[in-house]
Amino acid sequence: MCDLAGAPLGTRMILLTSSGTGAMEAAVINAVGPEDRVFIIVGGTFGRRFCEICEDNGISYDSICLEPGRSLSPEQIESLELDNYRALLVNAHETSTGVLYDLQRLGEACRKTGTLFIVDAISCFLCDQIDMAGMGIDIFLTSSQKALALAPGLSIVLLGPRVIEVVKEKRVRSHYFAFSRYLTDAARGQTPFTPAVSVILQLHERLNSIKEFGASELTRTCASLASHFRSSIQDIPFRVFPDCPSNALTALTPTNGLSAYEIFSKLKTAYGLVVTPNGGKLKNKIFRVGHMGNLAISDLNTLTDALREISK
Repeated sequence: MCDLAGAPLGTRMILLTSSGTGAMEAAVINAVGPEDRVFIIVGGTFGRRFCEICEDNGISYDSICLEPGRSLSPEQIESLELDNYRALLVNAHETSTGVLYDLQRLGEACRKTGTLFIVDAISCFLCDQIDMAGMGIDIFLTSSQKALALAPGLSIVLLGPRVIEVVKEKRVRSHYFAFSRYLTDAARGQTPFTPAVSVILQLHERLNSIKEFGASELTRTCASLASHFRSSIQDIPFRVFPDCPSNALTALTPTNGLSAYEIFSKLKTAYGLVVTPNGGKLKNKIFRVGHMGNLAISDLNTLTDALREISK
């Protein structure tokens, strides 16, 4: 795992039997506390989730709220004043809108001020280029159910060298999510609580298979699927929603007045094809098409044909 994420020497791994949200909360409460202030990039549902986690745990924060589908420009990143923040929290890929943030520039901004860089890479890991050491990421989060293509229920946390001593000494108001317990037990080859053994065994096999063809090949495949699909829809009335999309998925918005949710429903009932709908204010504006896991160009071609028929 450490090699796949480009983790620096001295990185420690923690396996949590939880969803990705559990890893998000665990990362926050083990790195910062009520005495600290953090900065959060909010571009959708999962950015707001970081805010909710901080609110629930009495952690002060400020945020920048972006228009859905918009990324941070280099100028916006340059203007971030992180001097008074203990950590910067970001979802590398805001899954709800499909936008991918510039982790390289964000990491550089954090290094200038010594701010901890906490990155939820749950949906972009193995889909987009990510380098924990090169991007200056201190805490890296991912989960089993995305590009790793395993059963859900296992989250993976990588702690960089700079943050390990911080979490060892942190007094956390959580018994289950206290990283210090996991680090102590790992030193003797154990876990503090019952792990998701079946998913860990799946992870072991999956990592062995990735070694055979290389993580870069998996990323290239995902990028190729994304590129093919986006090219194939250029002649039908849909627009790629985010200004900087991840390879993991394509968020589409109809440009002919059709409801995105109605398109989702028709694909499911009339064609037996399942895409991911959105909720809230974006329910009728966008739907999302995944490019990870056991998908082929033929699958995306079938979807494109159905979208072309629906749009007539």
